[in-house]
Amino acid sequence: MKLVSAVLLALVPCTPAPPGKSTIAASHPLESMEFLLKYLPVAVAEDNGTGDYGHGATQGRVQTVVDGSYSAPNCQLHSAAGSPSTKSGFEAMTANGVGSACSYKSGKTYGTDSKMWKVYANNKVQCCNACVSTDGCAAASFETSNNDHSGGMGPQTWEGFGIHLPDVDAAKTTGGLSVDELMEKYDARFGDFSKFDAFMDYSVTLYTHDLQHYIDMFQTDSVPHFLGEWNDGSGGQWYSMIFKVPKSTYVIELVSQMKPSAASDLPQMEQRMSDDHCTKFSSFTDTAAKTLEIASINRAASDMKTIDDVHTNLYKGSTTLSIDGDVTRRCYKYTNQLDEDVCFTGRTSAAENDSIFSVADHEAMLWAVHAKTLGSNPSSTKDKYTDSHYAQPISSAGLRALKQHFTQNNPYPITKDTRLAYACEQSYIIDPTGFCVQPIGPASWPNCGWDDEVV
Repeated sequence: MKLVSAVLLALVPCTPAPPGKSTIAASHPLESMEFLLKYLPVAVAEDNGTGDYGHGATQGRVQTVVDGSYSAPNCQLHSAAGSPSTKSGFEAMTANGVGSACSYKSGKTYGTDSKMWKVYANNKVQCCNACVSTDGCAAASFETSNNDHSGGMGPQTWEGFGIHLPDVDAAKTTGGLSVDELMEKYDARFGDFSKFDAFMDYSVTLYTHDLQHYIDMFQTDSVPHFLGEWNDGSGGQWYSMIFKVPKSTYVIELVSQMKPSAASDLPQMEQRMSDDHCTKFSSFTDTAAKTLEIASINRAASDMKTIDDVHTNLYKGSTTLSIDGDVTRRCYKYTNQLDEDVCFTGRTSAAENDSIFSVADHEAMLWAVHAKTLGSNPSSTKDKYTDSHYAQPISSAGLRALKQHFTQNNPYPITKDTRLAYACEQSYIIDPTGFCVQPIGPASWPNCGWDDEVV
């Protein structure tokens, strides 16, 4: 049986570890990706499909640009094709719509009259997909270099952290809010971003050396954002800028030690990164591309006691940041495979915004959808909110503990009151918050078609 077990182990779904990712279910993935490509040093993910369609979904996947790969954007978008001119080292292309490959012309580029803006791309297909996702883009010119890469399935070592926004055709939100309705709740809570809101804890935290670069762009284009300041455990001063990707519920927090020019009397926040990460990033210097480095994936939580129990005793995570008081915050690290934390924050109720839709309401809604779409069937692939997940390496000890828990405490049938479960698709763990985790490693859950021993 050991041979059979080893074969089945190789078939268990897992994800390449190098860059890490955080995915949020989307309904307007191309509009969101257009924003990300325009303002951040990211490129379309290599596995984003043909014409931004693949895996049964319209895809809005980007990956951060790796430091040292490019110093400036290299994919010029055009609002019209016109007649291309000959230029060595360039690839000209015209977009043919979602789901279709571009038409390419090697050694050609388009003129200056129809220029829109430039974005990053690791190859001509990524440049094509950037054009497909951009409203009004008809053509693009890609400048080739020795730094270009292409090929492979899934995240690649030459790609950075993944910011993914898929809209899966067949997935449903039965029993809860649609993605658009949930987005309206976020928008209502955030308002004009003049105040911090608990839903800003549903985010990813990325380090950048030069925060002012992003503040200037956002102020010029009137992109709403929140600015705050905080101290690390040694008293060092840090600054945060938080914004929501348009037409989505994807929230991003950029952190830096560089003081913004308008940093007088900023709201004081609790510590937003572990001391280990603060120490690590304090030694980083500026880059031409203003690159972003992942620090943590974050969730708001209504029951921090359960969160700590699950992530300490089942996931076997180690605590990297612990804060108690009006704000309770715990950050965890599970292995040394990826240097990124997962953080949870509980806050005292803000009555006005909680009357719109509270953290507890958010959790209850996600679990109601899981109950209606998964129900008694862990192999169902109809649950849209399982697309709201992050990928994280979990130790063998953690995977064993989770498997034992699910074997002894069968979460099926899932009900609206369930607060820890699994799904066979991608070996998801459904966290107490209602969000999911895609474990990087040989996860094995009951009744999922394989039964291997995690070693």
